[in-house]
Amino acid sequence: MRLTTSALALLATPPMPRHPAITSSLAPGASVLLVGSGPVLLLAARLAAIKGFDTTCAASPSDIAIGGQVCFDSMLSSDQISFLPLSGPDASDDKIAAAVAKSDGMIVAIDEDWTLTKPQLDEILPEASKADWPSHFVLMSRNLEVQQGGPFAFAAKRAANKELWEANEKSVDNYRAGEALIKQRALAAGAAWTVIRAGTMKGGASGDAGFTTDDGLTPSTGGEPSFLTGEFYKLGQQDTVNWRRIYDCGALGVELAAGDVLPGPGFTAALTATDKVGAGDSHRGAVATALVEALRCDAAKNRDFGVKAKEGREFPDAAAWARMFESA
Repeated sequence: MRLTTSALALLATPPMPRHPAITSSLAPGASVLLVGSGPVLLLAARLAAIKGFDTTCAASPSDIAIGGQVCFDSMLSSDQISFLPLSGPDASDDKIAAAVAKSDGMIVAIDEDWTLTKPQLDEILPEASKADWPSHFVLMSRNLEVQQGGPFAFAAKRAANKELWEANEKSVDNYRAGEALIKQRALAAGAAWTVIRAGTMKGGASGDAGFTTDDGLTPSTGGEPSFLTGEFYKLGQQDTVNWRRIYDCGALGVELAAGDVLPGPGFTAALTATDKVGAGDSHRGAVATALVEALRCDAAKNRDFGVKAKEGREFPDAAAWARMFESA
């Protein structure tokens, strides 16, 4: 995602915050702004809208175009997410500033091995506007305390799955800086913060949920209908067997851990790089759900959590997520 200097006018250091002390979580109807790129951002936007938030998603024009393909179906109409371009001829500082000013919560999620830098954050949240900043910031980060992947992860990332998280030093430094910036801005605004950590992100769509065969029968092989639509499986590199759909059917279990304690892919990285659940995996659906549910749960405030994928065909409901945040 490339953010223009003008399109990024929204993240710096917070005078008199608009929101005094943060005492309660956000309820349906509250306004949420999502900023970032890729499937995890689009999925978080879809989930926020499904859960009843007034949802605005700021992304590149190409991500917005993909969002039109993968976000909307019978569960969600196209008027339930407002998209704002961060670059290109239609990008508008004023519109992004207005989105920030009306937002009660803000999610930053980038589907790459990096997060926003200080100059980019300074443009999205300029210090002069800190009285209008949201009351809760949620940042998608990574598992940073793992040992670097070594030759096994290095080889698997290049040969089997380029999205494998190997915790290289440059990326780790970028994420540490991003976490510090979000916490600084939350403190300056009198707002809450939450960091949601991910490892290797896989999957993210509905699996076989709602999928109908030519004979009109619906398979019962699993999936989560609130995730991205099946159009997601047509994007990117196509294999003979779409392993992402297989993963989305069988990796719906979730472990939520407090702090930065989850493992990396380890020496089995090549064996678990695609459809198998690996030690360092995080399902995109679980990461995106954690980003949104953190806004709805007081126990998530001013804490960081890691999201780990587990084998399973049932995805946790909202009550289960609340319990996971509380008990982590």
